[in-house]
This record gives sequence, structure tokens and C-alpha cells, in this order.
Amino acid sequence: MSTSASRSRESLASGLSRVLGDKVVSEVQILKLYSRDASTESGVLPVSLVFAESVEDVRAALRFALDNGLKLIAVGSSTSLAGNSVPKAEDTLILSMERMSKILEISEIDWVARVQPGIRVDELNYELARHGLQWPVDPASSKSATVGGVIADGGGGTKGAKYGSSPYWISALEVVTGTGDVLRLGCRTVKCREGYDLLHLFIGSEGTLGIVTEATLRLAPLPEAFVGVMAEFDGMGQLVSSVVEARRRRLWPMVTEFLDSETSEALGLKGKYHLWAGTDVNAGSEEGVLSKLSGAVTDAGGRIVAVARNMADFMTAMAPRRALYSGGLNVGFNMYGTDALVFWEDIAVPISELPAAVEELLKLGNDFGIKLLLGGHIGDGNLHPGLLVRRTAPEDEVKKYMSLIEKIGELAIRHGGTVSAEHGIGVQKKGLISMKYRSTGSEAALEAMRSVKRIFDPHNVLNPGKVLP
Repeated sequence: MSTSASRSRESLASGLSRVLGDKVVSEVQILKLYSRDASTESGVLPVSLVFAESVEDVRAALRFALDNGLKLIAVGSSTSLAGNSVPKAEDTLILSMERMSKILEISEIDWVARVQPGIRVDELNYELARHGLQWPVDPASSKSATVGGVIADGGGGTKGAKYGSSPYWISALEVVTGTGDVLRLGCRTVKCREGYDLLHLFIGSEGTLGIVTEATLRLAPLPEAFVGVMAEFDGMGQLVSSVVEARRRRLWPMVTEFLDSETSEALGLKGKYHLWAGTDVNAGSEEGVLSKLSGAVTDAGGRIVAVARNMADFMTAMAPRRALYSGGLNVGFNMYGTDALVFWEDIAVPISELPAAVEELLKLGNDFGIKLLLGGHIGDGNLHPGLLVRRTAPEDEVKKYMSLIEKIGELAIRHGGTVSAEHGIGVQKKGLISMKYRSTGSEAALEAMRSVKRIFDPHNVLNPGKVLP
């Protein structure tokens, strides 16, 4: 960085401190931490970091950015996997929502919770459990993922097989747009139709349209009872067949998660394909449902290795699945040492297409000669292929990686699915979203999205360069 640029950075940081005081941090080592997220994408050093504590702080930081020609990226825990929160321009402020982490209200009658965006998903659900309730959006990173981050990415998670992803479970939002306006969208009620559905424009917009400062979340009661199994399979095809068979038998699991054999072994399990399937039940029906669920597994060639008769025991048994990310890194380090990089993809296909899609996916990895790990939320068709690559790979090898990623996207589209189920678009999937809309002859949808961006963020100050190709 040149001396003049350094002085300019110091001057901006000093000016921001005059506005927001000790909520501003400019130490280089701390800024480096906020220049990355959990993806493989690298970022640049931001100008400063602001720890917002109120909607007024958010608006003040935004005004400063607008007045000084800066960009602004709001972040939670930066667990996103598509480069969603990585700063790409040096004239960027990072706005951390971590300190806005209060639960403002829990209603045991309306089944809603009003929260600030910085509260972590697990922290929220621990408190809700005291009231017999849950926010059933459960990303694998729930210990660290914030509610605001889940909303920004339109995230899903391990309970998606029954409850789907976050958009349904968000009733209302307070957001600050790129013009500094504060919008309160949605309703506390179950039914709400007040003009255009602006609420859902902001869910999954990755902070490019506005910054969430408060959310009203729809809740569900905790299960009366719960049963589940952990099973192992010799082949991926058998595991997929068990999921399809469960649906044929009209079972509706709350959780249906899996790991491939190599990742399983890296996480201390046997080197087999592992499935976790669990469902909420009425008290008194546990054994009957458990028998039906076990039958779907064993009839497909699986072996039951653990049985859970309550949710706590099931979630304990499922701990290895939540470690998919670190398990993939272990496999990568064993192959390439510290040169290893794992690129996690995020596609989904209809359940009926799973057998063919998984078979093609595994064949793609073999055809390209690239190690492909596999895990994810198989109960809702959401697959997370993990590409093991080298950081220092030569250009021709990098092109091969990128070609495989494109082929994985084409596979999802061909089977009637999506190139992004829950991780969002960020930086890394802009090419894939273009491909998706071209494949349906709907390129005009992208221009419509650009028009929406111009309305809510006319100065392109909020998380620029993300989502839209």
C-alpha cells in the first residue's frame, strides 16, 4: 500500500471514530480476520471495522460510507461458503452485527420471537427450548451462524427435510436500505398480504439490498417425542434408495443427513456411507414409527448402528455429520498437506431425481480425476459435493476444477434442480446463476434483479459485486 493510501486509510478511520467512537476498530490484524469468510475466497483489507449496537449505529456507518465514497458489508459470523461476505474492494467498511444479539420477545401464544440479527442460532434455540419452542432452521454451523446471516443467505440446514429453509420461518424484518431508509416489512400474523411481498426480496439477498436490524421469526413447537437411526451402507446407491423408500412408505423425517465413506472415516467412523434419519412422532407411537423407519433402511441394504428414542440422543449421534467441513479438510490435508483446499458446492435436485443425480455426480469426479467428497441434507435433495484441490495448482489444473464445478451446476439444472440451495451466490456462483437463467430462457430475470438492486441501493454501497453477474 502506498504512503498516501495509508494516510487516507488512517484519515478515514479517524473520521469514522469521531462518529462512532470506540465501536470502530482499525488494527490491521483484526481487520485481516474480517477480510475472509469460511469459503475459499480471499478478500482485501477493509478500511475499518464497526461493531454496531443499534439501528442508529447502522445508519451512521452507512451515512459515513456514502459521504466518503466507501462500500459497506454487514457480517455476522462469516460462516458463508460462497464468498458472500468477503470484501473485494479496499474502500470497504465491515459492519459487524455481533453485538446486536438480544432476544427482544418470545411469544408462547403467537409462536414468534423478535430478535436482533447477531444472535447465534443455537443460542436462540437454547432459550426457546425453555418455552417448548424452536426456530427450526438448523444450519450445520448453528453454533456459530447468526440469525442475520441465515436470513441474508436464505439458509436451510439439517431439519430441511421437514421444515424447509428459512424464508418460511421469517414473518417480518426491519432493514436499513442503501439509501438509509428504515423499512419494516411483513407481519406478526400467520397471514399477511399487504401489497408486493417486499419481505422476501431481502431474505437471501446477501446484504446487497439492505441490512437486517431486527427479525420476527415464526416458531414451531418442540416435538412431543422423537425417534431416529444412524445407519451405514456399503454403497451410495443403497443409501439414496433408503431415502426414496422412506418417502414411499409415507414417512416424513425431520432430519435426513449423510456422509460419504471417506469423510466418515476421517471423522472417526467406519469407512462406510452413513445416514442419520430421525422424525418427530406422537407419544406412544415411537416403536411403530421406529420399526417403519428401520425397515426402509434395512430393506435398502443398510445396517442400523445406533438407535435414538429422543432428540437429544439423536443429535449427539449426528455430531460427525455437523463436522462435514472439518472432515473434508482432514481428507484434504492427508492428500496435499497444507496445500489442500476444499471447495464445497451446494446443489439440490427433486427427491425423485436423487438416484440418477448422485450416480452422475460420482461419475463426474472420476471422469475429471478429481477427488470428490459428498455429504449433505439428502432428505430435501440438497447435496454438498466437496472438491479437493491444491492451493498452488497450475493454471491448467485450476481450469479443470472450474470446469467440474460448471458440470455439477449443469447436472443440477438437467435434473430439475438448483445451482444454489442454501449457501447463496456470493462471488463464486455468479457464473452458475447466469447459466441457470440462460437454460430456462429467463435472462430477463437477471435484469429485473439489477433493477431491484438500483431501487434499494442506488449508490451500490451495500456488498457490491455479489450475487448479480
